[in-house]
Amino acid sequence: MNKMETTWITGATGLLGRAILEDFSTAYKGRFVGTGFSRASGKVEKLNLLDKAGVEAFFERNQPKFVIHSAAERKPDVSEKDPSATWALNVDVTEHLAKLCHKNGSWLLYISTDYVFNGTAPPYQPGDDTNPLNYYGKSKLAGEEVIQKVFDNFAILRVPILYGEIQHLAESAVTSVVLDLKGSLPSRQDNWAIRYPTHVGDVALICRQMVEQRSADEGFRGIFHWSGNEPYTKYQMACVMAPIMGINCEDITATPEPEKGTPRPQDCCLESTLLESLAFGRQRSFPDAIEDILKRTNSKNQSS
Repeated sequence: MNKMETTWITGATGLLGRAILEDFSTAYKGRFVGTGFSRASGKVEKLNLLDKAGVEAFFERNQPKFVIHSAAERKPDVSEKDPSATWALNVDVTEHLAKLCHKNGSWLLYISTDYVFNGTAPPYQPGDDTNPLNYYGKSKLAGEEVIQKVFDNFAILRVPILYGEIQHLAESAVTSVVLDLKGSLPSRQDNWAIRYPTHVGDVALICRQMVEQRSADEGFRGIFHWSGNEPYTKYQMACVMAPIMGINCEDITATPEPEKGTPRPQDCCLESTLLESLAFGRQRSFPDAIEDILKRTNSKNQSS
């Protein structure tokens, strides 16, 4: 890889963005730069992606050959409540980045979601028909579509529910379950929707490998999937996490019907064989990984 090639990571202060930045810090051979906004500090440059002039100036300064666009509004409930802000970040910003990449000959890696599917016909291949059920999924699909209208020098990576090294329990929908368990018991947890919790470190590795592949092969582009390979409902995840937190699993009630509020698909299992065929990635064990994460989180909270 040409050491002068620069990779830009948007959303570098978020759950996934931090993991990508860490992976690149330890294993990437080229130059890279991360940007964030509300939590930007240290090596992460502060940049408001909604500021078109500021983004264009940043692009001109850094001349990124590769752009990993991980910044997004990722919470379905927030997206439903504030659709205009969600659209601005998930669609308008994405379109602007795609146009800048097209103008400058840069490759764009867009992080999308399994929620572009309705969950009725898993497992899903990258070319399968999309049909999102909620506004979050619709906005992410619209982001995919605006990229494809602008140019073809892109990759779209769809991933499912993410977890990893958190700054607080609410940062991931997985560890948010622990907040429910730490509240008033008994806790009711969804036992209807099947999810595939995926560690952000595993997704970060995939992102780096995709950039490296694109650096070696200019024809590497298209839509890809990556996912953990262990199915869990929220209730089943809760039963894994409860003993780690000293909570009795008998205090958790399984609810067999869909959760009220924002509609969510039942099973959006993503088929990851396309990237697996390139010998990309890893898929770590959820029980082992979440135990390590929660124990470290507890230790940090006790020492702070």
